[in-house]
This record gives sequence, C-alpha cells and structure tokens, in this order.
Amino acid sequence: MLSSTHCRAAIVALPLLCLATGVQALDWEAAPTYGTVNLNSGFQPDPYVTSLSAGGSRSADEAGANCSGYVSDKPDLDLNYEAGQYTLSIYAEAQEDITLVVYDAAGNWHCNDDFSTAAGTNPGIKWSNPPSGNYNIWIGTYASGGLPEATLYISEADPSWGSGGGTTAGSDDTGIEWGDNTSQWANDGECDDPRFGGPGVHSINLDEDRYHDANDCRSLHEQGQIYLK
Repeated sequence: MLSSTHCRAAIVALPLLCLATGVQALDWEAAPTYGTVNLNSGFQPDPYVTSLSAGGSRSADEAGANCSGYVSDKPDLDLNYEAGQYTLSIYAEAQEDITLVVYDAAGNWHCNDDFSTAAGTNPGIKWSNPPSGNYNIWIGTYASGGLPEATLYISEADPSWGSGGGTTAGSDDTGIEWGDNTSQWANDGECDDPRFGGPGVHSINLDEDRYHDANDCRSLHEQGQIYLK
C-alpha cells in the first residue's frame, strides 16, 4: 500500500505527472525484461530507439493513484544515464493506446498516458533537469489483455512523434526532409542546418550540417522561429 501519493505539474507544462512516495508494489529492482542501456549526455544517435512488447497483468496504479494502464511485473528497460546540459525525454509509440511508467534516478515515480494532442494516444515524460543514475521504465497498455508491439525512444530533445526513430527524423506533413541528428551541434536549441533562415538559426552554419540537425530545426519550425529558404 502506498504511504502517500501526490501529483504535481512537474518539469514541463505537458503533461501532468504523478509522483508517488513510500512502499511500491511495482518492483523497480527486478531485472528488466529487455536489459539495460547506458547513455551519457550527448549520446548519438539521438533518439536511442528500441522495440518491445507493451502491457502486462499488473495495474499501473500500483505506482500512483493517477497512473493508468497495465504493465509487467518487472521493468521493461533500465536506463543508466549520465546527465549533462540537456533535457531528457522518454516516450513511446504504438498502434494501440499505451501508457508509460518511470521510476527515476531521484526515486520518484512518473506516469503518463497521452502526452499531447500531437502525440495522440502515445505517452511521454520530459525532465528539464534530469538526475544522473538509474531509470526503470515500463510501457503499459491502457486496456488489459493485450501485448502490442511498441517503440521506446530516449532523447535529449523534445519528443518527435511519428519520426520513425533511429538516426533519421525523416519528413512530415510539412513536406520538409529533416534528416538526422548527427551534427555535433544537434540538440543545442538552435537550428544549425544552412537550408534554413530566421531568428532560430545559428549565426554561423556549415554546409556539413545540412540535413543533420533534425530535432532542433523541426521544433523551431513548428514554433515559427525558422523557415526553409
């Protein structure tokens, strides 16, 4: 039984994350089904992407009263993360309605169902100042009984929904080919792709960064801070 539970609008405006303290029924110390990944700040490719089966027989509300869905007995994946100057986003996509539970390196439980309108029924959690250490991650299903295939993303940029993951962020309904995030300046909050202009573009851009700063350029384009020349 939980000794106490509280919710706060944590870290970013979206979404409302529920944090629980006290003794937990979900076993964050159990060996993760899909192993452990070790990432240091500035990791490439960004996002880190892996596929897994979502869901399980345990109710996610064992991690907090406002946690929804059904998860497995043990974490799906553990992340050992060495934080730096960037944010940290953990998010997932699937063809079915899925949920997300994370026990973070500071000992807090975080839950999410639908991250935003753009995310549809996909969940995500973002830390503006992520702690270094171990993160235990569960991908759940909103309804009981199913074990759908899901894709889990770990990124130091904002979630990029429908990107296809990996090193390629691809194109979207804007028709712009965003490319990948292999520039050494990727995920620094400025667009370093010389194809773009506007206040969100870095003052000195190199041709070698063309098509290689997808997350920054996509985000700034959505904010109206850059345009394709």
